[in-house]
Amino acid sequence: MRRSLIALLSATAFAPPTLAADAPKAATTAPTTQSAATTKPQMSPEAKVRASINGITKKQVDEITYEDVEEDTGIILPIANTLDDLDNDTHKRLDDFMAKVQDWPGAKDENVPQRVRNLMTVCALSDMIHGEFEREAPYMIFDLLKAEVEKDELIKVCAWMTLKPDEGRQITRIPELGWEDEVDEASVRERASGYAKKLLGRLLGKLPKKEN
Repeated sequence: MRRSLIALLSATAFAPPTLAADAPKAATTAPTTQSAATTKPQMSPEAKVRASINGITKKQVDEITYEDVEEDTGIILPIANTLDDLDNDTHKRLDDFMAKVQDWPGAKDENVPQRVRNLMTVCALSDMIHGEFEREAPYMIFDLLKAEVEKDELIKVCAWMTLKPDEGRQITRIPELGWEDEVDEASVRERASGYAKKLLGRLLGKLPKKEN
């Protein structure tokens, strides 16, 4: 019995230590990098208009016809062909009106296409409400734009308004000129584009129509 106990103690004393089982390692997964979707930055409304204008070709401009343009002496899209027949009092009121137009922020817009559209809208609204200067205002505004805007740029913008009348921001009232009430946008766009076409024809030497 004593020998058995000694043998057991000896075997225990020299037995190699038992290593504890390694704890299961947490599964490691390589971090997944999800590539962000590559999206083009949104274009501003002004940039969209500029891209549209730049996309108009000379061929498209040359193909615009003017047979459907209203006569300047008509009741739709009228334009005076001279101011010489105005008396002094009327001329003074016209000068006062144009001073208000030029003081209006819309006539000073640094964005040229929008400024042109704004001033064509003055012509359109004056025509639609049969303002006192519905004939004379377009005459003076055309001269104003020809003086302020480089000719090639003005041709491009007028062609854009003619070919793509639904593009760009359209105002429908001008309280600064006494026009408080909203006017139907589609109608204003149509008239403003009509005046733009009349100016385009003049810039290209295709208007006014030659009498047969």
